[in-house]
Amino acid sequence: MSIKAAFKTQYKWLNGYSGKIFADDLLAAIVVTILLVPQCLAYALLAGLPPQVGIYASIFPLVAYALLGSSNYLNVGPTAVISLMTAACIATLPEGTRIVSAGALALITGGMLIIAGFLKAGFLMNFVSRPVVSAYITGAALLIIFSQAKHLLGLDVEAHTAFGMISSLISQLPNSNALALMTGGLAIALFISVRSFLPLLLVKSGVRAKTAKMIARMAPILIIAAFVLISEFFDLGRSGGLSIVGDVPAGLPPLSFPNISIASYEGLIIPAAVIAIVAFVDSTSTAQELAARRRGRVDTNKELLGLGASNAVAGLTGGYPINGSMSRSAVNFSAGGKTPLVGLLVAAFMALTALLLTPVLYSLPLSVLSALIIVACFNLLDFGSIWRTWAYSRENGLTALATFFAVLILGVQWGVLAGVVLAMTLHIRSSLTPRMPLVGRFPGTEHYRDAEKFMVETDEIVKTLRIDEALYYANARFLEDRVATIVSEYPKMTDLILMCTGVSRIDASALSSLTEINRRLKRLDIQLHLSEIQSTVRERLYRSNFFDILSGKVYLSQHDAMMDLQPEPDWAQFSDHIDIH
Repeated sequence: MSIKAAFKTQYKWLNGYSGKIFADDLLAAIVVTILLVPQCLAYALLAGLPPQVGIYASIFPLVAYALLGSSNYLNVGPTAVISLMTAACIATLPEGTRIVSAGALALITGGMLIIAGFLKAGFLMNFVSRPVVSAYITGAALLIIFSQAKHLLGLDVEAHTAFGMISSLISQLPNSNALALMTGGLAIALFISVRSFLPLLLVKSGVRAKTAKMIARMAPILIIAAFVLISEFFDLGRSGGLSIVGDVPAGLPPLSFPNISIASYEGLIIPAAVIAIVAFVDSTSTAQELAARRRGRVDTNKELLGLGASNAVAGLTGGYPINGSMSRSAVNFSAGGKTPLVGLLVAAFMALTALLLTPVLYSLPLSVLSALIIVACFNLLDFGSIWRTWAYSRENGLTALATFFAVLILGVQWGVLAGVVLAMTLHIRSSLTPRMPLVGRFPGTEHYRDAEKFMVETDEIVKTLRIDEALYYANARFLEDRVATIVSEYPKMTDLILMCTGVSRIDASALSSLTEINRRLKRLDIQLHLSEIQSTVRERLYRSNFFDILSGKVYLSQHDAMMDLQPEPDWAQFSDHIDIH
């Protein structure tokens, strides 16, 4: 594809761009910015970084994604889960190196995603199952809530696992700061109230439902402003001993390469890989969900490039790892945002914030920012999804539970890896021993089902083995063992049909096993037949000599095979003669 064609494809949203669309994008950008300002401060706090780092991660990275990403609605920037993962990674480092190490972590994460994008590795998302993602986010959200309790209580807790945090909080509970608890508790109550009850009150007052929802989403910035004024007026930072944000340097992000040792970069590779996986899966899931609502689609390979570029830029401009925000992207969508220009406008507004508004953040209580994080994480808790997964499939449920507890016990870095590894292990295990039932016919029909589960007609001479899985090197020997078992159990058998309805692939090892099965059965005077082979599998088998040496036949349908192979009934036992004597 030429550069010109690639440009037209990437920026096709510019075709027909109008003043009305710009007005929609501008409104959405204003709403998203109002939501992003307190969130970027809170998530920087969650990551164990100064608040300005959250602002820096919300300017130029948004520009990079808008230029290279494929989603019209995804808003990238600091998020709760990635911030917690960053905190866990840099917490053990010397305090003076944490900011630059966070930048290096973002740079490595971005580099990995960009390389994956050039390799068109978007298909890797398929290896991370939805139950794993859902359980991981639930576990991480719960861990975040535990981690923020220290700011609500005014305590100093260094643990990074759920049980460590709970134990430390309980032991230090007598030293809690009453003012921090009061302001944080009140903030939580207000955040929940405006989210739950304000839209309903506004609608009852005659406000349109969409407008009421927008006002409710912007209300947190007013609550935070009120706490800033109260903290400033009563000087709660000094007289009350309340932890506040303090000085936030004004100005745009510095452009610099994270200057740490090669050994330090090497130590960040594994955490960066885990963050890259989580960021990509989480962001792409959000982007796909929003695109589907407008009958659109996202390109996962472009998402890798866009997300990688935004992380790399974050690392070079004083930020830390980021990904797509589910809450802000949903706000962008519902506020009427139409194009990636929203991201560029949000970046401009955040730049103005960095230049002009940082002095007003001085007196903001940390307990209020923690309250904002905790309320945001309430929306991420989805225990119902874990239960539904368990009810539907014990195997998938076990994977989800293992992911959830791995996050709480081992920490966020290893939770998703534990889930992915276990999910793939269980899948491989199930494919090693696929279902291969003997089937029979429903009387009077052409339908064949599992003989152990249904009342079907079977034959002692002609047996049918249905294969419900692709045949490959890992399960080929299992097929040999299954056939050997059937041969030993049915000594009268003269014909064996392999019903291949579920066989989508036969690799070279499986072909060798089929050849060996055919040879063994032939020595026992048992013919091997195939039925209902998919066309792609049949074409592949024609490349070998298997059909030449096959002792039996290949049938289009299972019913054709049975009608051809089943012996005629002994009509002599039936008679229409009526003895009248």
